[in-house]
Amino acid sequence: MSTQTTAASSAESESHAPLLLPRQEPPSSPPVRPTSLAVLLGRATGRRGPSMLVRETAARELEERRADWGYSKPVVVLDILWNTAFVVVSIVMLILTVNERPNMPVRLWICGYTLQCIVHVVLVWLEYRRRNTTRVRVDESQQATEGGYADSEEEDVSDRGSPSSSRSNITKRCESVNTMASFLWWIVGFYWVVSGGEVLSQRAPHLYWLAVVFLAFDVFFAIFCVVLACLIGIALCCCLPCIIAILYAVAGQEGASEADLSILPKYRFQVMGNQEKPNVGAGKMVPIETSSAYLANERILLHEDAECCICLCPYDDGAELHTLPCNHHFHSTCIVKWLKMNATCPLCKYNIVKGNEQV
Repeated sequence: MSTQTTAASSAESESHAPLLLPRQEPPSSPPVRPTSLAVLLGRATGRRGPSMLVRETAARELEERRADWGYSKPVVVLDILWNTAFVVVSIVMLILTVNERPNMPVRLWICGYTLQCIVHVVLVWLEYRRRNTTRVRVDESQQATEGGYADSEEEDVSDRGSPSSSRSNITKRCESVNTMASFLWWIVGFYWVVSGGEVLSQRAPHLYWLAVVFLAFDVFFAIFCVVLACLIGIALCCCLPCIIAILYAVAGQEGASEADLSILPKYRFQVMGNQEKPNVGAGKMVPIETSSAYLANERILLHEDAECCICLCPYDDGAELHTLPCNHHFHSTCIVKWLKMNATCPLCKYNIVKGNEQV
C-alpha cells in the first residue's frame, strides 16, 4: 500500500495537520459491483495490489463514460434512425418480394430481425428518457438542497432503491436478453442462407441479398466491439496514463477544481544515500510549501512503496509528489490529471471535495 507512517519526531505536529489525519472509516454499506472489464483485468493479471485497484477504477470510469456517451442525444438519434432504416427497408422488401419463393424460411428470419430492431429502439428510447428524467431530478434536488451535504447524502442513498433504478435494471436485462436472442437468430439466419445456396439466390435473389447484408452488418459491428474491448484492456494494462489523459479530456464537471488541488500537500522525493539509514527505506518525501502556506511533515517510504500506482514508475530523485487526505501518494502530474477527471482517490475512493469515502 502507498500509505506509510510518518517520522517519529513529527508525530506530535500531525495533530495540527487536518489534511493528513487518518480518514474515518465510513459506516458499512454495499460494495460497488465491478464492471465486467475490471473483473477480467483482475483475473487476467492475477494481481490485487494498488496498481490493479487503480486499473479497475479506470475501467469503471471508462464504463461510466461509455454509458453516458452511448445514451447522449446524438448517439441515441443515430441509433434509432439506423435501426428504423433497417425496419423500413425490411418491410418494403417483404412487400416487393411477395412473389419470390425461397427454399429456406428467409422471409421469416427477416421478420424476426425486424422485430429485434424494433425492440432495440424501444429499449434505447426508454433508457434515454429514464436518464434524462433522473438527470433533471438530480439537478432540481441539488438546487433545492444547495449547501446541505447531509440531505444530499440521504438522497443519494434513497436513489439507489428508487423506481427509476429498478426500471434501469429491467431495461438492462431486457437489452441483454435481446442481444443474446439476436446472436442466436444470427446463427439461424446464417445456417439458412448457407443451406439455401445457389437455389435460394436464384428463387429469391432480393430476400437472399437482404439477409446477407443484415448478416454482414452484424459481423462488422461484432468485430468492431471485440477489437475495441481488446484495445481498451491492453491500454489499461500497459498505458494507463493515456487512458487517464483521454478521460481527463472528456471529463465533465465531476473533478476537483484548482482551488481544491492547491491545498493538497506537496513533496519532493529524495533518494536516501548509502550512509543515510540504508535499512529504513528507499527515500523520503520532503515537504514543499504550497500556495496555502501549509507545510506538511517529512515522510519516509519503503522500497515497495516508492512508486506511483497510476503510472507504475518508481519515484526518481527530485520527483514531485502529492499526498491526499487519505495519506495515499502519487506523482503530482498523474494524480492531478486523475483528480480533475474524478475527485476521488483511485485507491480508496476518498473524495477530496466532499471529504468522505464514496460508495
